[in-house]
Amino acid sequence: MIVRIRDAELPRRNRTKHGDDHQRHYKRAMSRHLGLDVGGTNLKWAVVERDVEPRLLKTGRLPTDTHEGEQSVVGQLRDVARSVFGDLDGIESVGVGMPGVLDPAAGMTRFIPNIPGNWDGVHVTDEVGRAVGSRCRLINDARAFALAEHGLGAGRGATSMLGITLGTGVGGGLILDGRLHLGYQGTAGEFGHQTILPDGPRCGCGNRGCLETLARADAIASACGQPSVEEAVAAARAGDLRAQEGLRDAGRYLGIGVSNVVVLVGVDRVVLGGGVAAAGEMLLEPIREELQRRVHVTDVVRIKVVCGELGIWAGAIGAALHGAA
Repeated sequence: MIVRIRDAELPRRNRTKHGDDHQRHYKRAMSRHLGLDVGGTNLKWAVVERDVEPRLLKTGRLPTDTHEGEQSVVGQLRDVARSVFGDLDGIESVGVGMPGVLDPAAGMTRFIPNIPGNWDGVHVTDEVGRAVGSRCRLINDARAFALAEHGLGAGRGATSMLGITLGTGVGGGLILDGRLHLGYQGTAGEFGHQTILPDGPRCGCGNRGCLETLARADAIASACGQPSVEEAVAAARAGDLRAQEGLRDAGRYLGIGVSNVVVLVGVDRVVLGGGVAAAGEMLLEPIREELQRRVHVTDVVRIKVVCGELGIWAGAIGAALHGAA
């Protein structure tokens, strides 16, 4: 909680121009920002407070309302934003994180595979921004993950960082020289859509052999001979050799992808998140081994490969930070 000291409560000797300037500077430096993270199952929100460093102030979660497709989802975003703005003073901006293909500059969605609705050309930021009378920005959820982990999580202190989200798909985000790199049309960091096997399985994006086809949740579960990736991880930990080999293969493919990024842009931290990252060292170890095997242009020993620290709140936190930028 912030205690705001009114000028009348200050000792008379401190009511100087310098004191007034200090108070104005303090109020400018401290700010609050709302992040909304939309998934097919849940909508999560977080309020981040920024001073010298950002900190998480408050969070919430509720089931995503998809009963009327994109209209009910956008309506829910408006309602949640209004509610949080009404409960907390001083919120200055909103960020919305969503999966799929977006047009961040226009604040508009293009294609979202895992949330019901017709998402081609939906103006999300206009709707939400008008509802609360504040600026609003849109960001891909994997890019939001990277931004959050760099600011508050396992990427703190890294100069450049690759964030990887492992779940239904494989996403990513790049922090270069301390800043989120969005690239042309906000598409930079699409880690899962680099080609690993030139004639490999067809990907939902239309390409063949994308990393996503080899390291998404259902592909790992299938390679491990298990109905789900959670059961694959449990089986591997219990000593199932096929499950262990399937996870190692997925880690190897991920390591090839990470090596490509390290050679191209020189990141010094790699942070994994999403449900599949619960496999922990069973994925991290083969990634590190591939880095040692394939990267010879930099000192890979100094590149840290770790799991994220922010859990389910990373997307909402990253959206809040993006909205504040």
